[in-house]
Amino acid sequence: MRVLDRVIPGKGDGESLREVLRDFPLAGSDGGLMRDISFGVCRHLRPLNHWLNQQLSKPLKASAQPVRLALLAGLYELWFTERPAHAIVNAYPALCRKLKAPWAAGLSNAVLRKASQLRAEQALADATPNIRLSLPDWLYKRWCQDWPDQADTIAQANLHTPPFTLRVNRQQQQRAGAIAALGEGARPGELSPWSIYVTPARPVFDLPGFEQGALSVQDEAAQLPAELLQAPPTGRILDACAAPGGKTGQLREKFPNAELVALELEDKRLRRIEENLARLNATATLLQGDASQPDSWWDGKPFDAILLDAPCSATGILRRQPDVKWHRKSSDIPVLADLQARMLDALWPLLKPGGMLVYATCSVLREENDHQISAFLQRQPQARDVTPRPEQATMVDAGWQLFPQQDGPDGFYLACLRKGAQQDT
Repeated sequence: MRVLDRVIPGKGDGESLREVLRDFPLAGSDGGLMRDISFGVCRHLRPLNHWLNQQLSKPLKASAQPVRLALLAGLYELWFTERPAHAIVNAYPALCRKLKAPWAAGLSNAVLRKASQLRAEQALADATPNIRLSLPDWLYKRWCQDWPDQADTIAQANLHTPPFTLRVNRQQQQRAGAIAALGEGARPGELSPWSIYVTPARPVFDLPGFEQGALSVQDEAAQLPAELLQAPPTGRILDACAAPGGKTGQLREKFPNAELVALELEDKRLRRIEENLARLNATATLLQGDASQPDSWWDGKPFDAILLDAPCSATGILRRQPDVKWHRKSSDIPVLADLQARMLDALWPLLKPGGMLVYATCSVLREENDHQISAFLQRQPQARDVTPRPEQATMVDAGWQLFPQQDGPDGFYLACLRKGAQQDT
């Protein structure tokens, strides 16, 4: 409950779930259970709260937030896991006593016993779609506006545990060999030629060659920007907003002889890039600076290619970061869109004529994605959209929009932009 109490406080914004979990490095089954409950409650927070509130004769006080979180955790376990119901019902009254709330033991017993007689679908039959799909009102409304035919499907996909996806280091092995070494439960991805899905998920240090950099954990959609980036083999490449370094490492694997520059605003995040490159036995020039203000860090030498993995709402990866939907606000989106536009405008002059800039976000909001790039193309007549898209891809004004898919890639957006009149390769 200490994790959830920091991530979902009674008032104000909470902390990042991923960051908080670093302070609780439990191993084995205890660690797995804690992570599952923490992520699960964040994913299903709104319907769990909705049903719990219906059972209470009066609202719980703000000071009873740990009790509320305990009840939500119990409901999550009953409805969304395979753990025995009797064990769950019996465990939480004791937890309430540990939380120094003995008064809540009877409440816990009554609420969880009632819940154990129901399936989630039955308990939430009267709930509106935004509650059942566990979304804040503003985000569900935006998705319905942007994607009227896909909004519920997008939301449903984000309620599932994400797949465990790897990227093969092409400098060390072929994908077929990696799949053979991983054995049963490993299959190739369909979009990225170096992606592998592994079911069930495994600890990374159990993966053959992981410590030596032969494999990296990276969603399949997130592999596409670097995969589609085009540059000369010995060209100069900028990875802007590079932390934590997954795409930097991928660019080094794809362009082993290129001059690779990784840019990041915060020193702490630069160190994350350095650590990830060290595992891959790879190098890059690391620069600290703001992508929207190149004058403070650019040496005046243009780049053959630029990858801008822009700061965004993260609305395409809510299954991986479910706490984000409770921290993010509607008012954040225009601010992010303005920052993205300033970064695009600032980095474009750094690109050589004929070069490619790949813009990417892990968002499914059009204001950050195809609407952003359409506006940029209007401002920059030298820019051309040369994004390759499968025939079945969702039609958008520019670039390529992917939606989260169960057992498939995350929600993601990318646009490949060519500068000048040079013929595409």
